[in-house]
Amino acid sequence: MPGLNARIDQAASLHRHASAVAQAAASALDGYLPPPRTDLAEQQALAERLRDAAARLTPGWLGTPLDSVPAGMALGEQRRPEFVRVGTAAAQEDAAFPAVVPLLGTGHLTFTADSRDPRVAGVLRAILLRLLATAPSGTLVVRAVDAVGGALFAPFGALADAGLMPPPVMDRAGLQAVLAEAEHWVRPSRPEAQRRPAARPRRRDCTMLLLIAALPSAVEGSDLARITALAQAGPATGLHLIVAGWPPPPLTPDTAQPAAQQPLPMSTQIALRNPYALLGGAPFTVPAQAERRPAAGGGPSPTASWPGLSVPVRLDPDPPAELVQRVCRELAERYVQSGQVHLMDLLPDPDHWWAESSAAGLSTTAGLAGETPISLVFADLTPHWLIGGRAGGGKSAFLANVLYGLCTRYDPDELGLYLLDFKPGRGLARFAPGPDDPAWLPHARVVGLESGREHGLAVLRELDGELTRREELWRELQVSRFVQAREHRQLPRLVCVLDEFPVLLSGADPIAAEALGLLESIGRRGRGCGVHLILVSQTVRGIEALHARRDSLFGQVPVRVALPGGGDALEATNDAAATLPLGCAVVNTAGGLGGPRGATRGHEKTVRFPDPDADAQVLSALRQRLWQARDPDSDPPLVLTTAELGRGPA
Repeated sequence: MPGLNARIDQAASLHRHASAVAQAAASALDGYLPPPRTDLAEQQALAERLRDAAARLTPGWLGTPLDSVPAGMALGEQRRPEFVRVGTAAAQEDAAFPAVVPLLGTGHLTFTADSRDPRVAGVLRAILLRLLATAPSGTLVVRAVDAVGGALFAPFGALADAGLMPPPVMDRAGLQAVLAEAEHWVRPSRPEAQRRPAARPRRRDCTMLLLIAALPSAVEGSDLARITALAQAGPATGLHLIVAGWPPPPLTPDTAQPAAQQPLPMSTQIALRNPYALLGGAPFTVPAQAERRPAAGGGPSPTASWPGLSVPVRLDPDPPAELVQRVCRELAERYVQSGQVHLMDLLPDPDHWWAESSAAGLSTTAGLAGETPISLVFADLTPHWLIGGRAGGGKSAFLANVLYGLCTRYDPDELGLYLLDFKPGRGLARFAPGPDDPAWLPHARVVGLESGREHGLAVLRELDGELTRREELWRELQVSRFVQAREHRQLPRLVCVLDEFPVLLSGADPIAAEALGLLESIGRRGRGCGVHLILVSQTVRGIEALHARRDSLFGQVPVRVALPGGGDALEATNDAAATLPLGCAVVNTAGGLGGPRGATRGHEKTVRFPDPDADAQVLSALRQRLWQARDPDSDPPLVLTTAELGRGPA
């Protein structure tokens, strides 16, 4: 008991001591007056200078608070928007200033969270609206990725409807297609080894913005490496990235690799905190060894020597919905009015349908360059075509225009069609009889819907056999060309459309080998016999047969048509398709070869073409008139579907 009493006395003594210290501290604090703050005025003066600098760097749409935009503020200034506002920074309440970051012409922008965070979604929409409203018309090409359903870009739907900005892609396949388009954009006009060391990168008239609001969950390390490579090469070639959710969460072995967790090269990084954000700096400070390394393009990285803004930033909120609608509506109307084309603009006068001869060749209007119709021809010098474009890039619309153009100029005795579609969907169903519409295109002999490879092989065998029959006839008539044979016999020219033809050549099985051999045979022999190919695909990359023997097949295809995302259809150093909006195509009659930037290219034109389905009433009348003009004894085309594998064309 004596020991316990001693410990109690000791505890009581310590408590009395602590109470005395607390009372003394309270008395001292009550009588304390802080010294005057000499830095308050300096902070306010600095904030004023920063506000002035921001006003100069981000005039008009680039820096004006979007909840107070003047009603008459004009769209499309005569300058590239190089800096853009992202929010408001404030070291203290009465010393706030706009947070402005460099972007176009300098580098990239990343956020640590993706668009699932409402703050990120809001500021991304604000940034996109500012850039679209500022950039001169036609100079900003936007490609978007949003793996959370595309909701972020829904307010910009009017631009997609007008063909000014394609809808966002939402899965890994879409991401890869967009990355391929961006890689074609940054592809140098000359190999690096052939450049002079001191040569400065050429300036582009247009800028591409790749905006990734959320990466697909299935993203792999190879995709992340492609994004990093694009970031490294982008600023020197007019490509800039905004990536939300970078670095990606280390949820998979690929995304957990150290390389995938590094900051994006040449980028300003915005780290999300609660409720504010930090610009650059910790935890993204670039290592010292990286600071000594020059960035791609010759200039320093925006954050190579900048430790970051040590001030909390409130990101700009979502712009008012009515403002987004007004801007997008006005931009879309301007774009549509400047380049509106109708299907009937490409067709001959209805009084002169089926009035042309195919003896010397087939010709149709591919689109308008300005107000000038641009024609493409199937003839001895241009026997076959290659059409390239990403999914949603307008391949089906362009192809439908071509087929309607041919079929209104030439009657079924002058032209026969074999139409095969290897991709899912029924894009060619309009040319075959259906349960709701018995009409068909009188020129069509075979229509394949979601064709199997066996169907494609059977059609190629049929065409190869027709070539053999015609060659025997040529020998009998002692002629060497189709136009000469037509002086003795009435024969139609045949056109075979193979949509997504790489499906035929995929793999290393007997079907692929035989199909490649038949394509090469038709390519070589068809020009003199009036048999022509239209090869259509999203890309020709990654197909071993084409790359191994590319010259053998593609050397016979001088006409190249590149739609948005279809730069692979052109020669590797030709970037003419890099800035294409929807509804436009580059048509090249020299095997995709380019030429000096800015020089007149007689073999290459950029054309506008319509969506034939935009006016359903006109299209229905067109189909009905063609069908009713057929020979009543003619047979409908053989329709091939996946349910009929094993049956070849009759």
